[in-house]
Amino acid sequence: MKQVYFFASVALCVSPALAAPVSTDVPKEDAAFIMKALTAAPEAIGTKATIVRVNDGFDQTAVLQKGTNGWTCGIQPDDGIPYCADANAVAWYKAIYTKGTPPDKTGLVYMLTGDTGTSNHDPYATDKSHWVVTGPHIMVVGKAAGELAPMYPHTMDPDPTRPYVMFPDTPYQHMMIPVSVGMDHMK
Repeated sequence: MKQVYFFASVALCVSPALAAPVSTDVPKEDAAFIMKALTAAPEAIGTKATIVRVNDGFDQTAVLQKGTNGWTCGIQPDDGIPYCADANAVAWYKAIYTKGTPPDKTGLVYMLTGDTGTSNHDPYATDKSHWVVTGPHIMVVGKAAGELAPMYPHTMDPDPTRPYVMFPDTPYQHMMIPVSVGMDHMK
């Protein structure tokens, strides 16, 4: 039950408003890359986070800003979506990008710009079947996601305006929790 309260308080910490549409470009210049990466999380997380470039295997190729708070922000190389993840979520990302075994530790990811969508039935699908586009959200991955998943929709075509399980019944299932955001998260 403590986890449910934690997730509710995380969602309530983000102020309501409309978010700008997400861009799929990955800036080449470091300053522009950092600016885009920082849009993924609240200011208190992003400004003290490590900012990295990653490749398709989710290995760091460059550290653009050394952080002090244990969070890592970057831009997903395959779709240009900014993210900020704690250490356990970074390990989960690496597992999903390399088709490895995900860690059995709880992780949290901010994606306050939203995403461009994915096929919900399979993280490696190349088609657009069961395509789900989620606006600004946080993701709970790993152990807590497995514990929470039975309480939330496991459908292939979920309502992305409500919490749901992405990639249900796969090793990479995780919780998608939509949030409302304002531009003040980037201050």
